[in-house]
Formats: sequence, structure tokens, C-alpha cells
Amino acid sequence: MPSKYPLQTIINIAEICAKHHIENSVLSPGSRCAPLLIAFSSHPNIQCYSVSDERSAAYIALGMAQATKKPVVLVCTSGTAAANYLPAITEAHYQQVPLLVLTADRPPEWIDQQDGQTIRQQGIFGSYVKKGFQFPVNFAHEDAIWHSERIVNEAVLLSQEGQKGPVHINIPIREPFYPEKNAKIEFGKPKIIQESTRGFQLPKNEIEILKQGITQFNKILIVKGQSEHDAELGALLKMLNVPVVVDVISNEHLLSNGIKHQDAFLGRDFKGKADLQPDLLITFGKSVISKQLKLFLRKDKRLVHWHIQPYGEVADTFQSLQQVIRISPLDFFKVLSSVLKKKGTAYLQKWQRVDSTTKSYINKFFETQAFNEFSVIKTFLQKIPGNSVLHLANSMAVRYANFIGLDKDVKVFSNRGTSGIDGCLSTAVGHAASNEKTHYVITGDLAFFYDANSLWNTLPKNNLRILLINNFGGAIFGMIPGPANTDAYQDYFVTEQSKTAEQIAEMHQLAYHPVNNKERLAEIIPQFTSTKQDSAQIVEVMSSEKEAIETVQQFRAGLQAHLDKSL
Repeated sequence: MPSKYPLQTIINIAEICAKHHIENSVLSPGSRCAPLLIAFSSHPNIQCYSVSDERSAAYIALGMAQATKKPVVLVCTSGTAAANYLPAITEAHYQQVPLLVLTADRPPEWIDQQDGQTIRQQGIFGSYVKKGFQFPVNFAHEDAIWHSERIVNEAVLLSQEGQKGPVHINIPIREPFYPEKNAKIEFGKPKIIQESTRGFQLPKNEIEILKQGITQFNKILIVKGQSEHDAELGALLKMLNVPVVVDVISNEHLLSNGIKHQDAFLGRDFKGKADLQPDLLITFGKSVISKQLKLFLRKDKRLVHWHIQPYGEVADTFQSLQQVIRISPLDFFKVLSSVLKKKGTAYLQKWQRVDSTTKSYINKFFETQAFNEFSVIKTFLQKIPGNSVLHLANSMAVRYANFIGLDKDVKVFSNRGTSGIDGCLSTAVGHAASNEKTHYVITGDLAFFYDANSLWNTLPKNNLRILLINNFGGAIFGMIPGPANTDAYQDYFVTEQSKTAEQIAEMHQLAYHPVNNKERLAEIIPQFTSTKQDSAQIVEVMSSEKEAIETVQQFRAGLQAHLDKSL
């Protein structure tokens, strides 16, 4: 029978989520979403976090879902509150992170009637959600309750099925929103739909075709895109006589046949560069940082490209895709590593020679460097403790780290689905709140100030450490060709600013350490990188746009000379 309590069906959404083992929800205040706030905050098995800024809230949920590997619920009120979720939802779409997005809405008869906080919310996230559902507006008939419960079950399951991602439920709610005073919130026994796990295995004949195909190529290159480290897969890759190109966000920092400095050397001309072009390219994972790698591989139109991906849409990033292999990377290399092990080492050695030559140059370059933001990041990456988590903001922070590379057991995350600066810190805050390890963030000033509301909440932050590189503007625009040649460069590209993070740190009760020389850096780094410290910290490095640009120019010119001399 239908419930006598008109909002009980909405209250039961939290119970369905709990039965599907969802443990976290990020709630933003509002009146229209009151039944949802009451439902989730009353549920004993769901941890709730209140974040007033919906844009930040969505990125915080993204970070939590990254950390827990489970969907996180997002709840907001109607109107532009829902629109503020879009940046993080696009990032979750491209990073394949599961989110359950619940937006309260006005009843349909009030849309476009100039009523407050009323916009066209149905389908607001377009193709960036796996599916958008519209909740029933009343529950007078028992079929409406059945429909509602079915929608929530389907949405939760869909967020985790195959290629994970965000799913949206738009929920029109009529007044009254609030239960009577002292009313007890009780959860019913809604319908729960379960789904078994499915996997993909290649038929034996397809495996044999792939094995035969591999034997035809001598110059095989593997590229691992953004993804987390899998120990079993890493062990298989390490045994191959094949170069594996790994950006810092691929999380294969300790791979003995890993090529880590391609973003630095592929942008230079040097003897033997053409010999690095592969005949067969095997890729898996998501995006790669290195623009130089993309340009290098796109040059050869004869390149044969296989991409390993069990689910979802496949991007033809290198313009050479010929075969999509619907299997997990682990299973692919389990059945085909025996063939790849038999390959000669000559091609691998060519890549390793250039990579090691570049690494030796990088180490030598920083030995003679004065205090600057590039050298600070190099020092920090040397000191960062193992078994910690590193978040890299867009835009120069992630590039600096990718030039330098990592040689430690550190998990690296970055918003490289859409590569925006708008939610880098919020994502780290959400991740750190769901994981006890020490979380480090390297960010520039524009990304930091843009997302400063990420600190404006009650989430735990004692395990958060922020390395803020403040060059008082967007120095990246002086490092790429074009902007500096325009009259708009200083005011509309670099967008100079004069703020520091001191007052923000004070406002949010974070320990604050300004740094403007090597001596001060040496003094503060041990404390900053100590996992024994139990308080959030900001180390703000004062730099300059001009100095940052000159350092990168020196780095590139010096590398070119070093490659010319050494290869």
C-alpha cells in the first residue's frame, strides 16, 4: 500500500543507497532539497558532509569516490545549485568516477513561470551523465512508488556498471518539505535490485590472432594512460622487453622498463629520434599528459594502434586506432606477455638511452639552479614520503611533476579528464577526508584561489598538505607560443594578482609557512613532509612569472644541447 507519509518515498532513497553499500554523501543546504537532507543525515550507515558551495561539493564527492572506489551521493537544491555541479560531473565522466547526483526541483507546472530558483533541470547534464532520470512528482499510486524505487536502484547500479560514471536523478518536490515537529524519521523496506558482476574474456581464436599479429612487429610501444597502480599488472609489464611510456599520472613510477621523461625529450630534435617511432602501439588507461607524445605518435600515419578497454567509448587519441580489444589490461598481458617477452631488447634500449640521458640532464640542471618554483617542486618530489598520496593541480604543477618524474611508491591523482583548474583542491580535500594517508597537493596560485572554497567546510583536513606555488599570475601563458605576442597578454592571459594565502590559512586555521629562499625551504621541508604532523599545512612559495618562464626556457635549451652532445 502507498505510504501515508507523502515524503516517505524520498526518505527511502537513502535506504536504497545504503543497501547498495554507498557510505558517503555530500549535501548542500537548501529548502527544496530538505527531504533529501533529512533522509541522508538521518541514516545511520551513511556518512554525510555539508558543503555549501555546490561546485566545490561536487569535486569533493569526486575525490571521495576516487578514494573509496564506490559511488558518492550528491544532493543539492533547485536552480543554479544544480548547474554548479556541471564542471565536476564532466571531470567524473572523463575519469570514469561513479557519482549519484540527486537534484531537487520545482514541480513541472512551475518551470518557466518566473518562480524563484526554477530552471530547466531535466537533462541539465546532457551526455556527461550515463543517464538522467526524472523522478515522479507524486506517490499517490503504488505504481509511482514502485517506479521511484526502480529508478534509484537502476541509477546506483548504472553508475558502477562497466565504464563507471555519474548518473543523475532529478527529483521534483512539492511542499510541504518538512515533517511535523518531533516526528521520527523511519526508513521503510524499499525494493532492492542486485546485479551480478560480469567480466570479459577473449575467445581462444582471437587470442591466437593477436599473438600472430604481435609476431609481425619488432618495434612495439606500450603507453599507459591515467590510472591507478595494479601490482599484478605492474609485475607483468616489468617482465616485457618493450618500452612502456608512463606519465606521472599513470602510477607506474617504479617500472624498470618505464619511460618517464618523454614529455621533456620528445619536444626536442635529436639524433635517432625517428628510430623511436613504433610499428605497433598498444595503449590502455585514460588520458596522457604529454602533448609531445601525442604529436610524435600522430606523425606516422602507418602506425598500427591497439587499445585495450573492456567497456565504453574509445578515443582515437593518436589518430591511428585500428583495433579495440575488449578485455581488461591485466587479462590481456596475462595471455600475451609470453609473446612480448620474446621480443629483442634493441628497441627498448633506444628508448631507455634517451630517457636515462634526459634524467641525467634533469639531475644536473637542478644542481646549479637558484631558488625557483621548478627547483622547489624537484626538491619536494625527492622528499615526499612513500605510501602517501599526491594531487597535482592543473596547469603548470602537473607539467612540472611530469617533466621531473617520480621514483617512489606514491599514488598520484590529477583532474586530467577535462584538465580544468576549477576543482583541483576540492578533489584533494574530498579524497583526503576518505583516506587516512597523508595527502599532498601541488598547486599554482590561480588554481588555489579559484578553488579556495574547498577549505570552507567542516571536513577533516589534518592529513592535508598544500604546496602552493605563487607566481602572482598565470605564467603558463608565457611558456606557450602566442599569448605573449598580443596586447592582451598581461591583463587578460597572465591576469596578474597580488594576493597570498596567509589570510585564507588563518581563516581556516591551517598552519601557514611562507617560503622565498633555499634556506627557508630547507628549514620547512622536513616538517612539511613528515607524516607524524597532525595538522593541515600550507607552504607558500613566492615566485615570479618572469623567473618561471626563464627557468623553463633554460631547461628546454639546456636539454637540447645535452641531447645533441650525448646522443
